[in-house]
Amino acid sequence: MSSENSLVEKTNLLDLEEINKEAEKYEIDLILIGGNSVRAYTESRSWRFTKDLDFITTSTKLGLLYSVLNHLGYTTMKTDYGLKGSKKINEKYSIELHISVDKVIDWSTGETYILPEDIFELSKSVPIKASFEENQDLKVVAKTAPIEDVVIMKLMTVRPRDHFDSVAIILDSFDKLDKSRFKRICEENELIITIKERIESLIVDNRKGVIAKLWKDNTGFTFIATRRNDLRKNLRALLEIL
Repeated sequence: MSSENSLVEKTNLLDLEEINKEAEKYEIDLILIGGNSVRAYTESRSWRFTKDLDFITTSTKLGLLYSVLNHLGYTTMKTDYGLKGSKKINEKYSIELHISVDKVIDWSTGETYILPEDIFELSKSVPIKASFEENQDLKVVAKTAPIEDVVIMKLMTVRPRDHFDSVAIILDSFDKLDKSRFKRICEENELIITIKERIESLIVDNRKGVIAKLWKDNTGFTFIATRRNDLRKNLRALLEIL
């Protein structure tokens, strides 16, 4: 199973690199979100395996983006949120694309995240780390959404997996987070109350040991006391910003 997943991951990362190159070549605003973006802001203990490629873009060059993806072997179709695509690796596995256009809709809550005007300008090309040892030599770089946007999109949902992702980023990259921008884009999207509630819930879950269990389930590692204390301090600091 591990070797199969490592093959999926390798294909995922190589396709990510190729899509990123083509988007830059044709000056398409396309940046990474989702599970792969979490790897850009976390250390090895919290890397996570994902079979999907999640992006955000604008409607400006959508026709050209369709052409790029079809050229790379993806079948594509329009959706309520933008477009999706699929590319078979073998009889068992496929790489699934999800590309949100102009906004991100969280189907678990119905919340909508309108892309901030500065999101593409502030995106950076960063290394995306592999989670399997067989793929550690892969050096993939992709344009990734700013950390503030990734954290907010993860906190918007009610999915435990996303909450784990937000915890990992808040632990490993809290110093990189622009606090004033975080607050501003929460305000612009009328998400202050929602994000406050999520942070408060994480503080309670951290105290009760729920985060520790989530961490163990997702990484196989123990969530040690110093990490729990760091998370508590960072979450409270984030709450104070709002």
